Amino acid sequence: MQYKWYRILNYWSVRNISGPKPIPLFGNTLSPILRPKPLVELEWYKTYGPIYGKYNCGKPELSVADPVLLKQILVKDFHKFRNRGVAKVDDVVFANIFLAIDDDWKRMRAIASPLFSTGKLKHMCPVINECCDNFLAALDRDVSTGRTEVELKQVMAAYTVDVIGKCVFSVDTDSYCDPNNPFTTKANWILKHFTTSSSALLTNILPTFLTKRLAAIGSSNIMFFKHLSKRLISERKNAAKKPNDFLQYFTDMKIEDNNTTTTTGADSVATDELMIEKRALSAVLKKKKLTTDEAIAQTIVFFIAGYETTATALAYCTYELALNPDIQDRLVAETREAFSENTGDIDYETVIRLPLLDAVISETLRKYPPGINPLRKAAEDVMLTTGTDGLTFKVEKGTNVEIPVYAIHHSPDNYSDAFIFKPDRFLPQNRHNIKPYTYLPFGAGPRHCIGMRFALLMAKLAMVKLIRQFRFYRLPTTDVPVVFTAGRLTVHSCSLRVGVEKR
Repeated sequence: MQYKWYRILNYWSVRNISGPKPIPLFGNTLSPILRPKPLVELEWYKTYGPIYGKYNCGKPELSVADPVLLKQILVKDFHKFRNRGVAKVDDVVFANIFLAIDDDWKRMRAIASPLFSTGKLKHMCPVINECCDNFLAALDRDVSTGRTEVELKQVMAAYTVDVIGKCVFSVDTDSYCDPNNPFTTKANWILKHFTTSSSALLTNILPTFLTKRLAAIGSSNIMFFKHLSKRLISERKNAAKKPNDFLQYFTDMKIEDNNTTTTTGADSVATDELMIEKRALSAVLKKKKLTTDEAIAQTIVFFIAGYETTATALAYCTYELALNPDIQDRLVAETREAFSENTGDIDYETVIRLPLLDAVISETLRKYPPGINPLRKAAEDVMLTTGTDGLTFKVEKGTNVEIPVYAIHHSPDNYSDAFIFKPDRFLPQNRHNIKPYTYLPFGAGPRHCIGMRFALLMAKLAMVKLIRQFRFYRLPTTDVPVVFTAGRLTVHSCSLRVGVEKR
């Protein structure tokens, strides 16, 4: 047994790739459980460089932060790294676009892409606006009756649950007034279960039948969304007028022409990625549809993922504005001119084009990338060549490649003053200085976050209206810097408490 683990845990050393020292059975999985993952990730990056080997229990994984290699993995050789290296533990959860593999992923991606077109987003804008206004009215009532501080994570989650609930299911959750509504509590349970380092550890060290058993124990939380979706589908079958939401879209949708959206970054990078994405989806047969279970799985993943990640981004953005009142004042000045004198509101075209607002959101996502690190599984043996010293090495079939986004976003090689909140680096006149594939809050390539534009619209509408009505400021009890939570796979904070007052 000792020799077996010695052989397993020397996989990278015999290939002359350095990395943190593993221990039998656990590999390198204990460190992100005992300490905040962003800090562990950054420490390993500083110690071992942009390419290092680590172990997910007994499975070797390669961590890659080199921009040239990232372009090869995510774009140029996408067909060789097309799937995420995630263990399948639940058939319902796995049937979604985030976790699907091979042709199933292509089919789901081609079906889902038109949902986030400019036309669809414009149609959703009034729904988001209505939720935002309700959220602001509730916060205004609290502040008017003496509330002087807010826990940003809780407040922003109330807004995003309402938006996602309305856009996905056409359901009013009223989560600001009812934080214990089942949409919030059950989504939080699912997120906690699937985004903790300890859950990932158990998935890797326990036999398959036990991991499935553990997943079944918490299935009631997932089944809530599944039963809701089935009930709504049944009720809508004979309805004279059907709602225009995500669930109805996935229930009805046949594959149409694929009009994909571009990702963040330089125009040349976006063009390259668009061509690769079209090529990746070109073989999908247009006559295919989603099954009912697959349609339901898409709505569940969009609800859960969209609610939490956007709430996190808004919480961190407001936190940074509270700590940087000069930037908050600049943003107020920019947005003041953007509201219509006739309606007192702001339209879709205006909100998405405000340069400082976009820079503030972008810098927030750089400093606090909200998602789980992208993971790709080699579908065949692949030769990689680094962009720094030209070193060539082989990634064997079945090996997972993890992209340490937090470390990439905080490397001095990529960003000066990386720990300082500096939105100006993302202003139009400066954005060209950002190296391609060093800004990855939504990933890159054909498997970038499909809901990126929807999430940005939801965040920008909320932020532009929040700061118009309220001023946020630092309290003596505000954590500076942010204290990250140990044991989470995401950039999760212990507390984001700031002061609030009406303007």
